[in-house]
Amino acid sequence: MASVMSALANARVFTGARVSTRRTTRAVRCSAFPARQISAGGFFASKVGAIKSLSGVLSLTSPVPALAPAPAKRAVSVVANAGGGGPVEQDTVAEDVRFDMTEQGQKKRWGMVFALFVAFVLCNLDKVNMSVAIVPMAASFGWTSIEKGLVQSAFFWGYAFTQIPGGWLAQKYGGKIVLFAGVMLWSFGTLIAPLCAQFSFTALLASRFLVGLGEGVAPSAATGVLARGIPPSQRSKAVTATFGGLDVGSLSGLIIAPPIILYLGGWAAVFYLFGMLGFIWGTWWFAVYMRDTSTDRREMAVEKEKREADEAAGIKQPPIPWGAFFRNKSFWALTAAHFTWNYFSYGLLAWLPSFLSSALNVTLSKSSFLSILPYLATVAVTTIVAPTAEKLEKNGMSRTDVRRMSQTLCFGGGAVCLTGVAWVINSTPPEAVTKTTIAAVMTLLTICFGMGAWVRTGLFCGHQDLSPKYASIMLGTTNTAAAIASTLSTFFTGYFFNATGGNWALSLFLPIAFFQAISVVLFQAFESTPVDFDAEQAKLSAA
Repeated sequence: MASVMSALANARVFTGARVSTRRTTRAVRCSAFPARQISAGGFFASKVGAIKSLSGVLSLTSPVPALAPAPAKRAVSVVANAGGGGPVEQDTVAEDVRFDMTEQGQKKRWGMVFALFVAFVLCNLDKVNMSVAIVPMAASFGWTSIEKGLVQSAFFWGYAFTQIPGGWLAQKYGGKIVLFAGVMLWSFGTLIAPLCAQFSFTALLASRFLVGLGEGVAPSAATGVLARGIPPSQRSKAVTATFGGLDVGSLSGLIIAPPIILYLGGWAAVFYLFGMLGFIWGTWWFAVYMRDTSTDRREMAVEKEKREADEAAGIKQPPIPWGAFFRNKSFWALTAAHFTWNYFSYGLLAWLPSFLSSALNVTLSKSSFLSILPYLATVAVTTIVAPTAEKLEKNGMSRTDVRRMSQTLCFGGGAVCLTGVAWVINSTPPEAVTKTTIAAVMTLLTICFGMGAWVRTGLFCGHQDLSPKYASIMLGTTNTAAAIASTLSTFFTGYFFNATGGNWALSLFLPIAFFQAISVVLFQAFESTPVDFDAEQAKLSAA
């Protein structure tokens, strides 16, 4: 956890303009002048020209350097509701005006990011608990591999159901309250799982469905919070830190779940413990961050006047531009990448302990120990991907190329490693497995998962790049496809394992490698340039 959170301590704002690889000058959305402390009393401009004060509004009267953003009217700011989206158009207001960039504001902002990180640690704790507990549960209840697949996939039935509704709710009511509700729901579903399992198999499926419903809103809600509260120059680090909690959660669950099962009350204990942690987090979030709007992007006075005038005139907000989404090639690139990411990550999360036990002849405790190595690699690499991506952008690489490079490293490296795992296990029957075989498999898996950390500066930044306003809804939509992939990977891995006579290569590793190779090609269509989806939808409607 400490290694991942080091990204938080190094947060800084990049100021200025850069030249892209296409040799076009691109102004960065931050102050063109040295940042000064911003207070409630007003904003301080640099000594570029004379400063006039008109009714509390500061304006610049001298010419602005050619590379600087167009001078924004520095008006008294109005803080909008917590969470939610942002503007469709490219924001030309300086970052130190749009956001609270004071030391206190930065401290509060990164404290909120840490709380989001913890939420996603809990998110994957409540996924991985079943991946570990299912081994003794299956032995206790006499489940077949198909029944194990049903238990694993029940989570994703609920997860898929709340993706788009979660994005819509986050945009309408704010991501902070939606995330709170989601954590409370999935923690409740986790807490009741042991009682449901004792009652009936169907009841257990229902409890996992509830967990999926709650966790389904979390990515969209968190994306809304980040789009609303994080300056674009800090986006890579904030997204990496937030969603890096998923990797830490997987790692932590695989480390602590086996001892809890073995020494602290059996498999039921992990559900009770992890469920209670969610309620503790909810109390913290509600008390400190849920109703706090101080870190959100500020609404300028001109923007507020226009919004109020539109409301008074009865002008409604445009509907969600679904048609524009589905005609955008970058949106489809994100969808394909998200589908592949979940097929890979949740397929292996669900089946890796069983694979190690079945194919490599290791015990539950040893398989769980070996399972942590890939996730440890992900956590380690996560600490370098955001600073690397930021440095590449500063040195002139376009944001689009950074996103494409990240996904190529993530999926291209993974496809090569998983193909190698498939070859090793197909060449070695279980009775011939040696320590060398185990070492080869675990090395390949560790490299694969380490490369997977690049998804944080690729796929998971893409929605906010395209449209801060619709980032929550777009992520909810692509994550619906991803949830379908998760269901397919968890269920059909068990199904095809039976159909192929226990062949792990054909049922698990080669299908993932195939999807990864295809996604590398498809993601080359992604462009990170912000899109005015409302305008695009208006053109479609007029045609």
